[in-house]
Amino acid sequence: MGPSGTGKSSFVAKATNGGDEGVGHTLFSHTSEIKVTKCIIGGSKIALVDTPSFNGAKKSDLQILESISDWLTKSYEKGTLLSGILYFHRISDNRMAGTPLKNLRVFQKLCGREAMSHVVLVTTMWDEVEESVGNERLEELEGNYWKGMIARGSTTYRYGNTLESSRHLLSQLVERKRRENHLQKQIADKNLELRQTDARRELYSHLGQTAEKRAEILARITAQRHQAGDQATADDLRKRYKSLKIEVDQTLQQRQSLKLPSVKRAAAYLRKTFRVRYYLFLFVPPFISGQQ
Repeated sequence: MGPSGTGKSSFVAKATNGGDEGVGHTLFSHTSEIKVTKCIIGGSKIALVDTPSFNGAKKSDLQILESISDWLTKSYEKGTLLSGILYFHRISDNRMAGTPLKNLRVFQKLCGREAMSHVVLVTTMWDEVEESVGNERLEELEGNYWKGMIARGSTTYRYGNTLESSRHLLSQLVERKRRENHLQKQIADKNLELRQTDARRELYSHLGQTAEKRAEILARITAQRHQAGDQATADDLRKRYKSLKIEVDQTLQQRQSLKLPSVKRAAAYLRKTFRVRYYLFLFVPPFISGQQ
């Protein structure tokens, strides 16, 4: 998993010695569907599951979350567990914000704390930066954005974009005990809908923030249109406004689709309330008449 352009499909191609087929070389995400590729590592049969990125151009974030959720749930119901979860990040990125940060936060909610020990944070594109710069960025990631995950057992791996580097990582994973992730347990074991999961809540929150920021930009474009000194500038601003307005409407539509119905919100609140009261009942001593 990870943002588009971080080398997920390329990693699968290298590990399976499959060349560049299915590997994207543009700014847009090449993978739009869940893609499973099987190979043998150290005598063990494994399946590499390549997932689409949340910033893909072909599908909305909601559609991508639904497809990942559907695959994980169905595989879990068949008894298929995960040996490891690889999260890819470009070390060539000079900051962690916007889409990369959204991907990371949704990823954390999808995995859950219990599965963090099965997560490997894979850094790619080391050939695009100076060694010292890459090391500095890795230290920032480990000491800030990935700190909590590493504290719960996640590890990091420098991927060298070679067959040997990819297979070395996979050989470490096949020896691990397989387990489920948080999203699988919430949907399959607890019978929750996708809209009731922690991954949904994180995406819902991010979409709200995105819509708010884009609305602010729309307001600035509107002000600039009124101050435009010539028709060409006004027309350009009008086109920008129209394009961004479509994005805002799509973002709000996705957020509305993720919104939990009021009845289910109330049910979730009651479950949480009664669970808290139950714990209080366990720990508060009973009142006995005449006790001093």
